[in-house]
Amino acid sequence: MEIKISLVEDNLPLAGELEKWIARTKGFKCVGVHATGEAALEAIPGLSPDVVLVDLRLPGMSGVALIAKLKARCPEVQCLVLTMYGESDLIFEAFKAGACGYLLKRASPAELEDAIRQVFAGGSVMTPRIARRVLEIFVNPPSAKAASEEHRLNERERAVLQCMVEGQARKQVADSLGINVHTLDYVIRCIYRKLHVNCIAAAVSTAVRHGIVANQNDAPSRRTSRLS
Repeated sequence: MEIKISLVEDNLPLAGELEKWIARTKGFKCVGVHATGEAALEAIPGLSPDVVLVDLRLPGMSGVALIAKLKARCPEVQCLVLTMYGESDLIFEAFKAGACGYLLKRASPAELEDAIRQVFAGGSVMTPRIARRVLEIFVNPPSAKAASEEHRLNERERAVLQCMVEGQARKQVADSLGINVHTLDYVIRCIYRKLHVNCIAAAVSTAVRHGIVANQNDAPSRRTSRLS
């Protein structure tokens, strides 16, 4: 199956090289090259690419903002970051926005090809260096109290987030907390707004990263806590 790819890159010589590389790679087809986030956002919904390679430092709209807007308009599109920058904040902002992979531009052609095929198949990819940054932040998160104050989450919102981290379904969460699903949906919308995310996966990632809730391995069982 042919994988349709769009490029969002303001470095025109690099964009040209990537376009040529895509054209000669078996099973790949370049359907668009865009120098700005604004141009990409206007064109991509009509091009229907499977994968979008996104640089983060763009003139005008940032790559992170573009990813968030693209995922809202075209949730089926897979956004793979390809950038020179590996700062921790950028990495998590990109994943919060909806990116499914993060590569540095020093990645080899073989690594880039493998990453595109992986995200097309529904996977998520990071270079070893980026993965190490992610692990460092998860191992050393800020305190839950400070993080909750920063994001202004109330007790119920933190409880819902904890249930999400534990992998509970919506009905399970509602039953665990003694609320109905309509109230739960309202609480989830509040969480999204306060954490500046647009999906459960991003909310969970942000919550664990900032130490707002315990990760799944550290969290006590909800059922056990109710019986104690």
